[in-house]
Amino acid sequence: MKKPLVSVLMTAYNREDYIAEAIESVLAQTMQGLELVIVDDGSTDHTVDIARRYTDDPRVRLHFNEKNLGDYPNRNRAAELAVGRYLKYLDADDLIYPHALAVMVEAMEKWPIAALGLSWNVTDPPQPYPFISSPAAVYRAHYLGRSFLGVGPSAAILRRDAFEAVGGFTGRQFIGDSELWLKLAARWPLLSLPPALIWWRRHEGQQMSIEQTRPEVLTIRYRLECEMLESTTLLAPAEIGLALARLHHRHGRKLLSFGIRNRRLLTACRLWKDAGLSWGDLFRALQR
Repeated sequence: MKKPLVSVLMTAYNREDYIAEAIESVLAQTMQGLELVIVDDGSTDHTVDIARRYTDDPRVRLHFNEKNLGDYPNRNRAAELAVGRYLKYLDADDLIYPHALAVMVEAMEKWPIAALGLSWNVTDPPQPYPFISSPAAVYRAHYLGRSFLGVGPSAAILRRDAFEAVGGFTGRQFIGDSELWLKLAARWPLLSLPPALIWWRRHEGQQMSIEQTRPEVLTIRYRLECEMLESTTLLAPAEIGLALARLHHRHGRKLLSFGIRNRRLLTACRLWKDAGLSWGDLFRALQR
């Protein structure tokens, strides 16, 4: 078989209720020249049995991890098995529309300087889709305007050589995709793609639903944002100072909102202290 242009990477763990639809959405793509790499991370249900039904299709390769690696390490494992020029993640509980790969790959081929393409959830962008943005413009929008980066791996397409150049996902829980997007956007232009290329399924067992019950995730993400901002040379010192102030205020409001909404003010105060926020930050959050 001819070497595929794009590798669709589907990592799975106990997704028996959804994986068949996810696989079929990939195989229904209008674009030719794809492979689907499915990597099961030790499922204890019928996920593997269901996925195996599709391996008669020469585009489908199924692999099994001997032990559970976890979300981001398993995404790296899938990338190691890929042979395509582009990597296109699709979670095993999501769907990709039939035209999506054609749209994504055509845009990436048109702008080969881009390392990452993201399908926004925005219908009124600053210019018509698709469009390219410099690293400085992406960082400025992310920290001081409307971010280009607020979507997960299912909405992304990546140049494999760039993914490998930055070492893939670090494996840091809850923030792996945000961290990778910021790393890639710091070195290469970002390609903004139209919305509605992917359908995200919402259900209780997904990672996002689990994260929403853990307020510590707010502080983990806050620290990542501060870390990346303080190390960048893409913004002027004054812009970095303003962005840090905004991060402090935004994080403070989120913690305060969580504490009041869930009647867990002591937890919110502990997280406030862990984040290194001051009482002045608390006062400003209460004012807003």
